[in-house]
Amino acid sequence: MQVFMRRVLAPVLAISALSLSGTAAGALVGQPKAELKVEAERTAGGARLNFKGKNWPAGARVKITATRAPGTVKPQDFGMFDVDDKGVISLRKTAQCSTNNMEDAQNEPVTFTAVDSASGVKSTSSVEGGAWVCL
Repeated sequence: MQVFMRRVLAPVLAISALSLSGTAAGALVGQPKAELKVEAERTAGGARLNFKGKNWPAGARVKITATRAPGTVKPQDFGMFDVDDKGVISLRKTAQCSTNNMEDAQNEPVTFTAVDSASGVKSTSSVEGGAWVCL
């Protein structure tokens, strides 16, 4: 009986495992990639930033950071934000102006990174640094 069980059940279990792993892999491949889009506008109050994202895990907590703004030495941290139940991020922040030199700002793009704190899913977006020029 043991020989029968090994001969019959082992291949059945192996095929079942392959089938399940193929299904899981297909689900990951078929999911759209998380996206982040940032628009930056120069205003009297600083850089007005509009963050828009889609295809994030519903209800996720996403941390948004950015490379240093033109004229500064440290990266920027915009904090943690909640993704809605449809996987969408939509928020607005203002960052202080950081330079008076438009030429330097235009040569220094700022790259934003959003990371889901639970899954590690991330996306990036870059904008020109001109929005950080003081008016």
